[in-house]
Amino acid sequence: MALVELFFVLTFLGALFYKWSVSSFAYFKRRGVAHERPLPFFGNVPLSVMLGSDSHVRHSIQLHQRLKHHKVYGVYNLREPLYYLADAELIRQVCIKHFDVFANHRQAIGDEHDTGDISVMSRSLLSLRDRRWKEMRKTLTPAFTGVKIRLMFELINICNVEAVQYVERKLQASEDQGIELELKEFFTRYTNDVIASTAFGVQVNSFVNEQNEFFTFGQRLLQFSFWGGIKVFLYIVMPKIMKALRVPVMDLNNVAYFKRLVFGAMEQRREQHIVRPDMIQQLMEAQQVFKEQQQQQLEQVQESDQDKSAAEFNDEDLLAQCLLFFSAGFETVSSCLSFTAYELLMNPDVQQQLYEEILAVEQQLAGKPLDYDSLMGMKYLDCIISESLRKWPPAVVIDRMCSTDFELKDETGESILKLSKGDLVHIPIVALHYDPDNFEEPEQFRPERFDEEHKHEIRPNTYLPFGVGPRSCIGNRMALMEVKSLIYQMVLRFRLLPAERTVRDMMASIEGFRMEPRELFWCRFEPRKKSN
Repeated sequence: MALVELFFVLTFLGALFYKWSVSSFAYFKRRGVAHERPLPFFGNVPLSVMLGSDSHVRHSIQLHQRLKHHKVYGVYNLREPLYYLADAELIRQVCIKHFDVFANHRQAIGDEHDTGDISVMSRSLLSLRDRRWKEMRKTLTPAFTGVKIRLMFELINICNVEAVQYVERKLQASEDQGIELELKEFFTRYTNDVIASTAFGVQVNSFVNEQNEFFTFGQRLLQFSFWGGIKVFLYIVMPKIMKALRVPVMDLNNVAYFKRLVFGAMEQRREQHIVRPDMIQQLMEAQQVFKEQQQQQLEQVQESDQDKSAAEFNDEDLLAQCLLFFSAGFETVSSCLSFTAYELLMNPDVQQQLYEEILAVEQQLAGKPLDYDSLMGMKYLDCIISESLRKWPPAVVIDRMCSTDFELKDETGESILKLSKGDLVHIPIVALHYDPDNFEEPEQFRPERFDEEHKHEIRPNTYLPFGVGPRSCIGNRMALMEVKSLIYQMVLRFRLLPAERTVRDMMASIEGFRMEPRELFWCRFEPRKKSN
């Protein structure tokens, strides 16, 4: 009898779960938005992607190709309905023309008004919203000008030298017969050292001291564990409950380490009047300018409750920006370097043409070390990085939240979509980059797409590696400098060749939600002969 009762209870609970899992699936049909039939609970995310046997990137590209003629199509991300923009003009409207309506990203996991380490990332520029974001962006922008980035070039160049010396030591040990390295691990150490130096004011060499404290805590902070994935999943499915329980996504011990590091550096610099051309220094200066501007504004207006609630840029806000630069810049740069090096080793003619450009720059330098202006003036190198970012963009998709009821219209004025406050619209970056209507033969690596003769052929708002509009990536100049400077030094000294374990079909090897091949990034390094 007990088994019968248990059976009915489980059947009843199963029916309730099924009804809940499909309860939102009439959303797009009621609004007349094109979409594909969703699966219970999983929506339009294939089970093969959830299990990691298929690629989310490949699925996104294929889905876009099937639905792009609708200009706007719907995707159920599990139970959540999301609008996707397939039309370049609509992307311009959302991200540029009507930016004030679509200024915010999805609500962050934390709450910027909370206190303590649990919410530190919700105070970062990526998570801030409305007026608070606008003020922080305005405050931080001067820290990322060409002049300020140029000051950091010497710090980055030190890391380049250490990375190159590591490879040279390995080659010497092999008696210059060539070595095989896994690129992602190699570039992760390089990026770690760059961020330690330029963002946190710490000089480390992860190629010599492989388990230095900064690298160890950094890897723990970024490590996406099984339990971490479960917590993110629960925040998506039941955000109110998770916020009420105040469950942190990040390990607070790791956050505490960086907090001590940043606050300790700030205290030392203030007491000893130390000035160093790194991100902490730029943020401290931005913080001081912000405080002076706020004081001036308070002196110019009459006191009122509204005036007294002026925005802040305190030390916790500064810490949040440092952690954002670490978490966002770390993966972006190491992945871009990995994919760029992969494309160079798989396209030897491109690598040879780049090597010839590098030799021309070396001749102009006449024995002097590489400088920022010479690096930024390399047109073919820029084309290579641009094409690498097209094929393997840092973000597969970006989102914008509608802040009020709004009607999207095409260039003829015809109504395309009526949005309600709180609706999420997405720009499928990787799908746009692989759309043959935007880029002919998109699977091919062709740097000449971005040269002076051809770059005018690229349709506006179809190439978006760093986003688009006022909310585009604020640190893209620094990221590009890191990538270009190390690629320069590597190609100058080494030939990059396919290794025995190098994957031949990168897109087929990428699985799940990660932009990384299952075989990893293997490369063979050989020293260049002076006659090459």
